[in-house]
Amino acid sequence: MNIAGGNYYCLIAGLPEISPDDKKLSLSVQELRTYLNDYLTKEETEIVNLFFYPNDNIQILRLLQNQEADPNLQSVFTVSQLENEIEDPMFVPSYIKEYLTDLHKEDKETSKRLPDVELSERYWKFMLSQKEKFVKKYAEFSLNIKNLITALNCRKYHLDIEKEVICDTFFSQQLKTSKAKDFELADDYPYVDKILNLFDKGNTAEREYKIDMLYWEFLDELTENKYFTFDNVLAFTLKLMILERWSKMTTEQGKKIFRELLDRFKKEFQFAKEFDI
Repeated sequence: MNIAGGNYYCLIAGLPEISPDDKKLSLSVQELRTYLNDYLTKEETEIVNLFFYPNDNIQILRLLQNQEADPNLQSVFTVSQLENEIEDPMFVPSYIKEYLTDLHKEDKETSKRLPDVELSERYWKFMLSQKEKFVKKYAEFSLNIKNLITALNCRKYHLDIEKEVICDTFFSQQLKTSKAKDFELADDYPYVDKILNLFDKGNTAEREYKIDMLYWEFLDELTENKYFTFDNVLAFTLKLMILERWSKMTTEQGKKIFRELLDRFKKEFQFAKEFDI
């Protein structure tokens, strides 16, 4: 897709150089989003927003569960806007609108999936349906990584992979049906072996970081030999999101990641037991 706006030379030339080793950033993600507003068209901004909707998903689920919204999440919509959308969805993306509409249906059967799994699947289907090639390729890669990690955790915690792995793709079907260690995917997807090796590591924070570096490498591949293009803008945004996360990371935060991961799978295990899944 050839986005209107065309020349990104001035925009990209004004961005700082970043590398995976950066510990202190000269630009925050929020500052970048403000900076991009001066250069991008409405259509381009909407494409950038695609990568921030997972934060809106989290906020919506918190609000639906009568929890306080997380003020640190960089969402596309404000909390007050999301509260209004929950009551009458009009301006949110189609996948959120459909999710909220379904919740309002009195005859909807109670789902045997966790709400975050259900909403996440709708988000990734939405991403895979996008026309922008960069978005589709990144979405497929990211979905595969997340599904693979989910499947490995399901094996570890004896959960039903069928209920946790999302979307109907070749990759996800292999995760659901194959009994092989690599789900018979390693030959076609080189990063599968890398994830399997990382999964055996004991340090959760280190594993998370190395997985993020796989994303970084993939973004480099997507933008190889592409200079001053919209793809570079998207890749820079995603890389900065990675760096910002880790620039704030401390030993205590690393432990928090592990605790949150453990709590999630304890919750899913209990959920599975209640429904005899």
